[in-house]
Amino acid sequence: MKVAIISVTYKGALLADKLAKSLDFKVDVYAKAGRNKADSGQTFDSLSHLIQDVFNHYDGFVFIMATGIVVRVIAPHIQDKRFDPAVVVMDDGGQHAISLLSGHIGRANELALTVGKAVDAVPVITTATDVAGLPAADVLAVKLDLVIEPFEQLKTINAAIVNGDRVAFFIDRSLANYTHFYLPAVEMGVRLFDMDELEITDEYDSAVVITDKELYMTKPHLYLRPATLAIGIGCRRGTTSAEILTAIESCCRKIGRSPKSIALMGTTLVKQDEVGLLAAAQQLEVPLKFFTNDELQQCITEQKFTTSSFVEEQIGVGSVCEPAAILGGQANSLLLARTVHPQITIAIAEVKCRWWE
Repeated sequence: MKVAIISVTYKGALLADKLAKSLDFKVDVYAKAGRNKADSGQTFDSLSHLIQDVFNHYDGFVFIMATGIVVRVIAPHIQDKRFDPAVVVMDDGGQHAISLLSGHIGRANELALTVGKAVDAVPVITTATDVAGLPAADVLAVKLDLVIEPFEQLKTINAAIVNGDRVAFFIDRSLANYTHFYLPAVEMGVRLFDMDELEITDEYDSAVVITDKELYMTKPHLYLRPATLAIGIGCRRGTTSAEILTAIESCCRKIGRSPKSIALMGTTLVKQDEVGLLAAAQQLEVPLKFFTNDELQQCITEQKFTTSSFVEEQIGVGSVCEPAAILGGQANSLLLARTVHPQITIAIAEVKCRWWE
């Protein structure tokens, strides 16, 4: 987590310096010009100009000043709770650390607790689920690195939790690395039921389901999607990102998996400058991994994949999408074999480990 600590008074600058030395993640310190008694960090003349320049460059902010000042200065830059940074406000006496913005997804609540502990300040957290001591779906998503789908349903589900409705949490036990998700959830106090019970029990009003599968559900629900799919892709020159994304979504639906569970895309090194592929990966917000022809050929040989003389003539290896999916997922088999779309071929494998991180 990269955090900026910003102060506007002499006392605030001293507190900022003390706080920065107490935190174990990357911190930049900014003090109002002429009020930097700590002789460290950077100075600024205009707070509004500073925030305009740096608001999108940090994961979190600690403002040591009045809450009203902070509300006014960040207001023009707030966009969406999925992307806004964590914002914590402290008084320059170091008595309170208030979680102001992005408490769950941005981890402002966690930052307020960390800051409070570092300088013996009282953390002030007002998100309803935390106040009630109840598990929130977005907190679980952040802790387990899961994608919320559909995001618009999050407010409804968390409100149901706070209001005492019967909101049950389910998990797909067939997930690769199932315990990676199950154990941390249990440690957070979340009771997880087997996803198979969705259809055989009526003892819930709404559901939160950890799965990469597409389900049919009649009750209000929210999916938390783990990154489990490796997409292997081959395409002709000039294929657009829209065409690629449409083909990928179609292939995911074909095997009953959510496109929100895509972990990465893989292809040949020959395509490293293919604009449509690069744009598609950027829009999906997943890494695009390029494999050498030697790597692809070795996988083709081991897996005995069918090859194309035309493809081999064009790029030097007889198959791309299937070996790229296997290599991307570090898998032994495919969920979806080579599937042809206009100008595009796609294969899908299940990710066994996040080797690229």
